[in-house]
Amino acid sequence: MFEQLKNLAGREYYLISSLLLFLVFFIIVSIYLIKLNKKHVDVMSELPLKD
Repeated sequence: MFEQLKNLAGREYYLISSLLLFLVFFIIVSIYLIKLNKKHVDVMSELPLKD
């Protein structure tokens, strides 16, 4: 496995870019969930239970 990582030959940019893309997406979703309105979450959580 480690020999494959040593012989990337220019393909490390794909690994780094995919890692950065994942981290950016995770950070954006985390910020969105932290700033989400709590009243909206309460209303949406009770929607399936209301008739």
